[in-house]
Amino acid sequence: MNFKSEDELRAFGRQLAKQLRDGDWVSINGPLGAGKTVLCSGILQGLGFSGEVASPSYAIVHQYDPPEVSIAVAHADLYRLDDVAELEEIGLAEERSGRITLVEWAERAGADYTLPTISISIEPQADGTREVKMKMDENEATN
Repeated sequence: MNFKSEDELRAFGRQLAKQLRDGDWVSINGPLGAGKTVLCSGILQGLGFSGEVASPSYAIVHQYDPPEVSIAVAHADLYRLDDVAELEEIGLAEERSGRITLVEWAERAGADYTLPTISISIEPQADGTREVKMKMDENEATN
């Protein structure tokens, strides 16, 4: 899929939100400035959030809870993660049920940490568009 603007990428996120369920782990990867937080913003909008979505790069995790969203969401950014053991400290290693987990820079957690329900890669193109590739796991994902 190719998106010409951040608005299109955000709209894609709103549509994707309709498919997300309790326990889903969404892995979102791409270089700096690719649009990972823009996509997360669209997903959160699709779940009912009406506020500003900021990158959790310094806080590592932002939590969104009902009633501001239809289901609890943990929005994480692992860019500044130094050690996979930190995931235990910030609560991402907890049981996945009861929330949707959106993880930017998910590859920094390592391939063995979690099996994502949905893996998304965003690649900026020379013409200014963003190419998005999405893979959905048909099996039940667990930590």
